[in-house]
Amino acid sequence: MYYLDYSATTPLSPLCLDVYQKTAQLAFANSNSLHTFGLEARAILEQARTKFASLLRLTEEELYFTGSGSESNFLAIVSLAFAYRNKGQHLVSTKTEHPSVLEALHYLEKHGYEITYVPVTEEGNVTVEALRASLRPDTVLASIAVASSEIGTVQDIAHLSNVLRSRGILFHSDCVQALGKIEIDFSLLDAASFSAHKLYAPKGTGAVYLSKRLHWRGFYEQARHESGFRPGTVDTPAVAAFASAVEHALSIRKTRMAELAELRDTIIRQLTATGHFQLVGSKKERLPFHIGMLVKGWSGQQFMLECDRAGFAIATGSACQAGQTSPPLSLLALGLTNEQADRYVRVTLGEPTTEDEVGMFIEHCTKIVCR
Repeated sequence: MYYLDYSATTPLSPLCLDVYQKTAQLAFANSNSLHTFGLEARAILEQARTKFASLLRLTEEELYFTGSGSESNFLAIVSLAFAYRNKGQHLVSTKTEHPSVLEALHYLEKHGYEITYVPVTEEGNVTVEALRASLRPDTVLASIAVASSEIGTVQDIAHLSNVLRSRGILFHSDCVQALGKIEIDFSLLDAASFSAHKLYAPKGTGAVYLSKRLHWRGFYEQARHESGFRPGTVDTPAVAAFASAVEHALSIRKTRMAELAELRDTIIRQLTATGHFQLVGSKKERLPFHIGMLVKGWSGQQFMLECDRAGFAIATGSACQAGQTSPPLSLLALGLTNEQADRYVRVTLGEPTTEDEVGMFIEHCTKIVCR
């Protein structure tokens, strides 16, 4: 069985497993405990925080660890919206965001906030003109992902940041799919969200960057961990593994992502040449490991199951929306019809993916649609 669903999650790497096991033996105590064991755990946690932050050219006081990327999105958006409520109660985002971002915005709507969803192009890009047209005098925050998990389109963050900074509007970005895969200039952002299990580190761990220039209001009023940002004992071994995963990903990013981009382009070129597949999203501004396609004559779920029978694990979209009956909003936002969106499949490559795997995948896909 071959795994081609790395945007959903990644296997735990030997590096991260080793770091986790060694750290778990040394730092099993609660990092908030004041005894010697707790202080030792705190020291290791802060070492990992410093390492993580320095790798991204941030400071340790700007980094907060959470239980997942989804929680990171929710807490970052809500904490900033609450803190700047007196300045305005209008936020902007897109319908191509991860479900956790949309859920955070829906929560804020229930508490009196107004949300404007910036329209995207048919390839999923947010244009400067569309962003400007969506802003109001009371807009306080924009949440736009560096890259969409479902459609793979990478946004021009520099241009979007310039528009928002010129208006004094905070910029949060879901960087879960992008961290360690493409270059991100965090000086262009005010807040960002990350997830460990997209980088071969343990599940159940995320992180939030909040610029030290900002103030935030915690969603949990009685939280005692992570400077009051969230409750719950921090998983220090997982954080240490996460920091090591980021270090490794950045060290191989240029070479490995260039290789995966070539494999990605090979899949796109050869499958679209059959006439049975149509690329969805941007051709150029795209995550180097991401392929999203419509399959002619098949529902996405049927094709995914056929691939599974052939020994290839792919997806029909975000794993966080698995089981839903309606088409993903991200696909409809591109202008696709319900029928078209139903034919969508997502193939995502990872660090372990080989050229031979890709060749076999192309061969089996061609056999499935041409039989």
